Amino acid sequence: MTLRVVAAPAAPAEIETDEMSKYDVIIVGAGHSGLVAGFYLARAGLKVLTLERSYQVGGTCITEEVFPGYRGSSIANSCHSLDPRIAGDMELEKHGLKLTHPALNSLTLFSNGDALVMWPERERRRAEMERLAEPGDMQGFADVMQFYQNVARKMGVSFYDPAPSLEEVAARFKEPADKEAFNLVMFGSVGDVLDRHLKSPWLKAFLAGTAMATNLVGPRTPGSGYILLQRPLQEESMRRSGVVFESNELMMKNASPIGGVGAVTQAMARANESLGVEIRLESPVRELLCDNGKVKGVVLESGEEIEATRVLANINPKTVLTKLVPANQLPPEIEERARKLSMHGSSSKVHLALKGTPRFNRARNDEENTQFLGTNFRVVPSIDVLQESYNEATMGRWSPHVTISGVVSSAADPDMTPPGCHFMSLSVRGTPYHLAEGSWDDQREALGNAVVETLSRNIGNIKDIIEGISVYTPVDLERNYGMAEGNGAHGDIVPGRIFDARPMPGCSNYTTPIEGLFMCGVGNWPGNFMSGLTGYNASRKMLGEFHPAH
Repeated sequence: MTLRVVAAPAAPAEIETDEMSKYDVIIVGAGHSGLVAGFYLARAGLKVLTLERSYQVGGTCITEEVFPGYRGSSIANSCHSLDPRIAGDMELEKHGLKLTHPALNSLTLFSNGDALVMWPERERRRAEMERLAEPGDMQGFADVMQFYQNVARKMGVSFYDPAPSLEEVAARFKEPADKEAFNLVMFGSVGDVLDRHLKSPWLKAFLAGTAMATNLVGPRTPGSGYILLQRPLQEESMRRSGVVFESNELMMKNASPIGGVGAVTQAMARANESLGVEIRLESPVRELLCDNGKVKGVVLESGEEIEATRVLANINPKTVLTKLVPANQLPPEIEERARKLSMHGSSSKVHLALKGTPRFNRARNDEENTQFLGTNFRVVPSIDVLQESYNEATMGRWSPHVTISGVVSSAADPDMTPPGCHFMSLSVRGTPYHLAEGSWDDQREALGNAVVETLSRNIGNIKDIIEGISVYTPVDLERNYGMAEGNGAHGDIVPGRIFDARPMPGCSNYTTPIEGLFMCGVGNWPGNFMSGLTGYNASRKMLGEFHPAH
């Protein structure tokens, strides 16, 4: 059959209105962080207006009908990092959110057709790891986990507190061994960490694949091991603040919302509306109203002006500082550095409409295949291929040996597709926004085919059941979803872009030099994907209550 390659949907149409209003706070962007912030600000009694450029709330955490009759998580794949305190405060279950918890922690597919299956039973999981391990690797794997937990504990950093400086954090590592560990995480690579403890290329690939999650780094890039610290740091933060959470020895968590990841943000929107937050869709903001370094409101693309003495921007910080803030409002030095702020996005999305059930080669029976379908999976060919992909991306090319993170949304909710069919959402890494030759429109189909070819090595029947292919290139992600240069983290989460240097020195802790202008997107500390923490912290900063709650 002929495969249909689909581009990302066009940007929403503008609306026109002459209405003038006055609000306490205007939030620009109804992504998950903006919705979290809006909830807490409204709960504190403020009159809040949230403006969203798209036809639905959620930003990149949305469910879409990408093919006729096929719906699924289209940009973000999962909500496993969602902070449990935020979910509880917002009463997301009361507002319609239903979560399922897959039995498997994760599934990692390798280039040789084999896979690492993290079974729920500890002994079975251990036997699976031993099958791929070399002598000493089982203890080495445990040592890697313990290494990161120890560093997280020594850092003494809470995701709920104001971001510290690198100097403050470094000073907490006093003993020689502790200093060595800190330097290894911050200035070494994830490859350096893994080489110290592991020999098996497959166990190394399993962990290195996690470190490559969204950043444009390779396993041999200095600082690439920091992303493996995010989960331990979040757990330490929750533990110290008395937040109840589920943990396991792999420091992994899995949750599948019924209705796709967009069901989470839809529930968040209902929580906002229950407190009186006004959410206006298809209302793109063109510019911030500023006067002598103070924010006064916003101007929509339609020309409508809306007044407010406080604005909270839930979009890429670089976009805020260089496009929304009018010229000559920021200090010249800040404005210059903001323009030089690098994004270097490397993410694409590929969606597959499947007229049948994918069969994983590693599954020995239907029961195991069903378990595989229900969990997040990754295709991580090897640590060498990860490095090759990074090398190619830095030269403006993408490797056909793609690295993939995927989810089958319809496995948790069969109503999202026609009977017996499935929707697969795939995040592809190592696809540079800036190409050395040609354009992404020219290479869209080739990328889709490379993804299918890669999957076919681990899912034997994938080519036989494809009904359609949709490809969102890095350019599509920027144009239609606000991901500058296709960077899902709004700036890589690496040393130099963390703590009070996130998004950049002089614009940290959710504030800007513009009086009344705050930022809450994941480009701010601690990043942490779909946790909601940047929205939670920014709302508290705006309210002047920046201390651990409860």
